Amino acid sequence: MRNEATRKVYDYWLRIKGDRSAPLRSEIDPTALRRLLPYLFILTPGAEGAPEFRLAGTRICEIFGRELRGAAFSGLWDGDPDPAEIARDVMRLEQPAILDGRTRNGETAIGFEVLLLPLRSGETADRLLGSFLPQASPAPPVTRPLSGLSLQGWNFLEADREPASSSTDDPGPARALLRFLSTRLLDNGTT
Repeated sequence: MRNEATRKVYDYWLRIKGDRSAPLRSEIDPTALRRLLPYLFILTPGAEGAPEFRLAGTRICEIFGRELRGAAFSGLWDGDPDPAEIARDVMRLEQPAILDGRTRNGETAIGFEVLLLPLRSGETADRLLGSFLPQASPAPPVTRPLSGLSLQGWNFLEADREPASSSTDDPGPARALLRFLSTRLLDNGTT
């Protein structure tokens, strides 16, 4: 994690989850993260299980120049692999992940890190708490709405706070493809 604020969100999630794989959504206290609320969002499964924004912080909406409530998570991203598949796996496996995204603001390339943390309403995770923060601090000014994030890489995170390999005993075809494409893009140096 490059941004200290991303680390704070992750550390908060680790504290409230304890020894469980994911905390209950009712355990999230917005006042504990009040300074970061403009950069936080909640995803829920929408039509056909595709993750969509239930809530999005004001700064995220400003960055994209529109209200994101009800919008598809995949609508922020260009190309393949589709980060919505990663979000589904975070819920299904109850395993947090961090995504590295890049976009352009005029001539300036801007990197963002997107943290995805599973939340439960009952027995299984059915929501994600996320943060959308710039990789650099302070954040570069955004002079016009951004569009077209490209996925540069991603990792699942372990409870020890270090990035984990994005493989598991049962990787599933979507995650295996995402991992392969992500690794190929990074290895070839293409963006």
